[in-house]
Amino acid sequence: MQFTKTVILTAVITAIAITMLFLVVPITGTFIVSYIFALIAIGLVSLTLFFSKSENEITYLANINTSVTYAVINIIISIIACLIPIATLLTFVIHFGLLSAFVIREIVTTSGGKYIDKLDKQAEEKHKAVGIEKETYWK
Repeated sequence: MQFTKTVILTAVITAIAITMLFLVVPITGTFIVSYIFALIAIGLVSLTLFFSKSENEITYLANINTSVTYAVINIIISIIACLIPIATLLTFVIHFGLLSAFVIREIVTTSGGKYIDKLDKQAEEKHKAVGIEKETYWK
């Protein structure tokens, strides 16, 4: 329960900080797209912390690393897009492409982690079988 409260509090504080960053730029279509995608990035980091639990700790850490990297890159691109006037559609395409790359990487990382977990279980079974064979070999 404490972990849940901490993640939610961190997400809220980060969203407030992002809102403060975006208050210094004029509200345009680019601003709205950037702000929405920044909030999506913050939400995805929180969701990754909650739902990417795996038997493989490395997979969990890789998913968190990917989501935090996505959030940081997204926020940097959002700020640049707001400071340097670019078309709203181009901003949307850039953000959507970045989100797509993030989702694909998350899927690949999770699938790879599940495959590694499966191989680990198979190797453990073979190791047990070899251990049993070693014990009975000299009898």
